[in-house]
Amino acid sequence: MATKSDLDQIQPTMNRDGESYVSHRDDVHFTMTGDFMTGVDFWTHATGETTDGRLIVIETNWVRGTEPVWHIHHREEEGFFVMDGEIKIHTESGSYSAGAGQFVWGRKDQRHTYEVVGDEARILVVFIPGVNSGGFEPGGGIDKYFYEARDRELRTPEQVAAEVENLKTNYGLEMFPELPHPRDTES
Repeated sequence: MATKSDLDQIQPTMNRDGESYVSHRDDVHFTMTGDFMTGVDFWTHATGETTDGRLIVIETNWVRGTEPVWHIHHREEEGFFVMDGEIKIHTESGSYSAGAGQFVWGRKDQRHTYEVVGDEARILVVFIPGVNSGGFEPGGGIDKYFYEARDRELRTPEQVAAEVENLKTNYGLEMFPELPHPRDTES
C-alpha cells in the first residue's frame, strides 16, 4: 500500500476517492491576506474533494473586525461550533449569541453575518450541501474559494465589484459589502 505524505492527505486539489485520511493542523493552515476577511486564520480539515462532495470543515480564528460582510450561501448550509470565545450570528430575522461549546446552524438562502464578541474567537465551521443538492459541485465548493482568494487584495471599488460577481457566478455566494456590519452600527 502506498503511503502519501501528510500534506497530500488534505490538499484541496486532491480527490481522496473515499479513502480515509488524517488532517494535520500545521499542514493545513493559511492566513487570509486578501478578500473580504483579511487577517483570518484558516485550517481546512476537510474539503469537498476529500469528503466526496459531502462536507467541508474549516477551523478559523477570527479577530474582531475581520468578520465577513453580509452574505447569502445559495449552495450550502453552514454550522458554527464555537471552540473558544463568543460570536454573535446576525440574520435578517434576528441575532443569536454562542459561546465556547455551543453550536449555531444556518440554512442556505438566508442573509447573515457574524461578529466576534470580545477580542477573538476560534470557530469550527461546517458546510454541507444545501437541501435538494447532490453534493458540492466539482471544483466549486466554498473551500476552493478560500484557497483561491487567500492572497487577493481588494483595494478598489472595481476589484470589490469583480469579486462580488466572481463569488455569485462561481460559488453561489451573494455578498453585500455595501451594507453596514452590525458591529459598526451597535451603540
